[in-house]
Parts: sequence; C-alpha cells; structure tokens
Amino acid sequence: MIEQYLERLFTWESLENTERGVEFELKNRLIETGFLGVTAARVDGEDVPKEDIILEVSPEERFRADEITPENPLELDLAETVQVILDRERLRLGVHEIELGLQVEGYGEVGFTTDDEIRTEDLIDVDPAEFTVEELKTLAAEITEPASLERLIEREEDGKARKTALAYLEERLQEAEPLTEDEMVKTQVSDKATGGGLINELLVEVLESPQRVSVYLAAQTLGSGTPADISSRVVFSEDVVESTLESFEREGLAEKTETGEYRVASPVAVLQKRQNDLWNVLRGTL
Repeated sequence: MIEQYLERLFTWESLENTERGVEFELKNRLIETGFLGVTAARVDGEDVPKEDIILEVSPEERFRADEITPENPLELDLAETVQVILDRERLRLGVHEIELGLQVEGYGEVGFTTDDEIRTEDLIDVDPAEFTVEELKTLAAEITEPASLERLIEREEDGKARKTALAYLEERLQEAEPLTEDEMVKTQVSDKATGGGLINELLVEVLESPQRVSVYLAAQTLGSGTPADISSRVVFSEDVVESTLESFEREGLAEKTETGEYRVASPVAVLQKRQNDLWNVLRGTL
C-alpha cells in the first residue's frame, strides 16, 4: 500500500524552473497522513541539502525540510498539495530523475524515484534590456542551458545590442553544453501498442505516476517480460520495476507467469477496471 501511495504522490509534468529554484508538486491522492521528516532529496543523483528544501502548503505555510520532525510533523489531508522548492541551479532542457525520501507516519522511512521533463517554457524568459550589463552577467553566470543563452543573445541583438553584454553571453554559450544522451534520463517508450496518444493520456490519469506509466508501457510493448527485461527499457532499477509490477498484480492489472514473466492488461482493460473500482468506492460511500 505505501509503495503505491508514494508512487502517486508526484504530480507528473509539475517539474519546472522558477525564480525560486527547481520546483515540483506532491499531491495526496490516497490517504490522510503526516510527514515526520524529509530523509533525502536528489536530482539526477545529486543530493540537495535539507536546508535548501522548502515544502509549501500555501504562501502562509512554508517549512524548511529540516524543520519537519516527528514533534513538528507536516499533516497532509486527502487531495491536499505541497509544492517542493529546491534551492539549486536551474535544470537543463530534457528529462530528469527525481528522488525523495520521507519519514511517513505509521510507515517509517520510505521513498520514491520518478522522472519528469523540463520543457522549453520552463527556461529563462526575460528581456535583457531590463538589466544593466553587470546584472545581466550575474544572471547569465548561473545559466547552463544553451537554449536560454541563445534566447538572451537574440533579444539583446534585437534590443540594445550592447557589445560587452553580447560578448559575455557568447562566451557563456561557448562554455555551455546541452545534456548528452547519457546524461538525459530515458523514459520514452513506443506508444504504438497502446493505441495512440489519447489512450496514453488516459493512462496517465488512471495510473497516476510517471514511474507506473513508464513500467506499464514498457511491459505492454514487450508483450511479456521479466523485471530485468522491462528494467532495460526504462530508467528505473530492476527492484523498482519488480515492485511496480507486483503492485499492478495486486491491483489486477498484471499477471505473473510460472517463468517469472509479467503480462499487463490491455490499456482498455486498465481503463475499464479503474472505472469499475471508482464506481464500487462510490457505492460503498452511499
């Protein structure tokens, strides 16, 4: 149960660069609970210190990760959201791996690993004319994404066209390099077997986390496979894939053969089962 809960905490497509740092959303989709502490946070394998992590329930309720303790827990009601703000350098264009460890009331220290994408609209979007040359240099010194620097150069050329500003931006662009194939998290799986983009969008809604969707699509594409087979097609470890498949099996969305291979239900069957589950829950509350 707790594994499913943690997988569904992360809101897919919520990862973004902001003026506050790198942010993403957690949403309580299953049970009322309390966070007793943040045990770890990593982006692409790089640790983020607790003092650089803010959990924001609302503008009036903001907590540093090291302020959340068993004596001072962060209670999370059903359907409530928390914005996680990481005070770190902006992420480059592409897919990134997010790890978060939590101490959860009643379950101890647990965690999850997932992935999400920084899109073009998440890059720095400012008018360099609003900055002095020195202010622009300070801003550009923190930028590692070539697309952002190219955007600044183009706007400076179309605006004030200051030689010193352009020279520095060009210098930063030469130093910046886009993510390599090895650096970028790979989660793209062919959607031909699932019947197209519409069903994929529905799967995102019912499976509720990028990790579950990625594992499901990989298994669906293979037809059947062991956790090792499926792990080779996604970013997650074999243990994480096996745990996700076991979760699918408990939910009736997959079956395990005598040879240790897993076969997942068709996308239509998944959608139908979720609809029936929701109806049964509603009936039980009436």
